[in-house]
Amino acid sequence: MSNIRIYLIMKKIILLILFSTLIFLILINSYEIMESIRFSFSLCINNLFPSLIPFMLLSNILIKYNFVNELSDIFKNIMTKIFKVNKSCSFAFIMSILSGTPSNAKYLKDSLDNNLININDVKKCLNFCHFTNPIFILGTIGYTFLNNKKLGLIILISHYLSNIIIGIFNKKDTNYNIYNSKQIKIKTNFINILKDSINNTISTLFLILGIITTCIISTCILNNIIPINDNFKFLYGLIEITQGLKYLSLSNFNLQLKTIISSFLISFGGFCIHAQTFAILDNKKIRYYPYFISRLIHGILASILSLLILRLTNII
Repeated sequence: MSNIRIYLIMKKIILLILFSTLIFLILINSYEIMESIRFSFSLCINNLFPSLIPFMLLSNILIKYNFVNELSDIFKNIMTKIFKVNKSCSFAFIMSILSGTPSNAKYLKDSLDNNLININDVKKCLNFCHFTNPIFILGTIGYTFLNNKKLGLIILISHYLSNIIIGIFNKKDTNYNIYNSKQIKIKTNFINILKDSINNTISTLFLILGIITTCIISTCILNNIIPINDNFKFLYGLIEITQGLKYLSLSNFNLQLKTIISSFLISFGGFCIHAQTFAILDNKKIRYYPYFISRLIHGILASILSLLILRLTNII
């Protein structure tokens, strides 16, 4: 028997064992998993989707009506001189600030598909267009989890500033070329544009829902296999940030430490957000490693800035 045949047989056996183990874990933890699925659906339907749908629909329509070119002219100096990317990247940058992740990936993909930017622009912008929805930071984290609106504002400022710092120091690229983006041929039929936008948005939302559900189920199974002390369950935020932030709010840590950890989790994004981003950018040949390093640096910078602002302001 050849080595290749042995390898293929062993691979099938390992996969069979893994799938059998996974099915067994799902069966013995069926109640917890059902609750996790309900939580993921509730999270998406009640919190995530209402904030994403209007921006995603609007972005498709604005791109088709050449609004990108108008916005690009306004912010061209910022994008070309500070961040060293094509001026048309301003659309993804501004829309990402307003709506957050993972819609930033969708704006970049739509701009690329419409020949407004090139793949090098996408690679660079992906590193510093990672903005979490400001309403989520101020409302859910500041008001609900930390019970302090001022701390939510500190996290927001730290999150945004560290993103911009990454963009400034990420500007050197020997393969970069500033070029004129192409004009889009406008469709005159608004109904067709709206229909395409709705279909595009719905498919993206279902993709996001599926990935979030998978990640939350994974944390549920992990929690049953490897129980973690309640104070350290925030580590699940490295997988799915909402769960991690919820556990962090219930921990015995002081407010300063909670603020610093929250800043890191929000800026790192969690592997759930990472997966959503690269699923939306499917087949765009973008390496994950530079993005991961940017998110890690983003998290560390945001944590340091949060600590500095806390020390300077003496809010707590």
